[in-house]
Amino acid sequence: MKRENKPSPEKELIKKCQKGDSFKELFDLFKDRVFSTSVRMLGNIQDAEDVSQEVFIKIFKNIKYFKGDSSLTTWIYKISVNTCFDNLKKQKKHKKSESFDSEDIMPLTSHSERPSGTIKIIIENEISKLPEKYRTVFILHEIDGFKHEEIAEIMTIPPGTSKSHLFQAKSILRKKLLPFQEVLRDEM
Repeated sequence: MKRENKPSPEKELIKKCQKGDSFKELFDLFKDRVFSTSVRMLGNIQDAEDVSQEVFIKIFKNIKYFKGDSSLTTWIYKISVNTCFDNLKKQKKHKKSESFDSEDIMPLTSHSERPSGTIKIIIENEISKLPEKYRTVFILHEIDGFKHEEIAEIMTIPPGTSKSHLFQAKSILRKKLLPFQEVLRDEM
């Protein structure tokens, strides 16, 4: 008996979207991941909401051109990352970035005065201070779980550059988090 080659669920979803159907399914499948990555890259919930909306508009307008040379996930992340980069460029042109030092979060005096999520706030803050490309590779690899080959495709860089950016990001984070070593030990 001959086996039918059934298209994967991803390919079926792509075909439906290209015909003008199933956009809600696509949106529901990727909205949280796109938003989460946008928040981490932009460091601002309002900007992340705006960018996420812009990402899905781009996806819906351009899905008909998607040929499947990469996975749907990689294609969507590429649109997300590029849209975040565009937003960051606009922000740099229009205003200075409003960042705060980790000392502004709260004084790190006694353990009883610190809420339990302090270290998460400190780490997220330090990640947000990484240079754009390092931060992007760090988020895509360490948080979103992409391999270097996928990151290379998303960011249009060689896989070796992705590895190098990740190494640099981790090195910077190690140095920045060293003063918080005691807090890390207490909370873990």
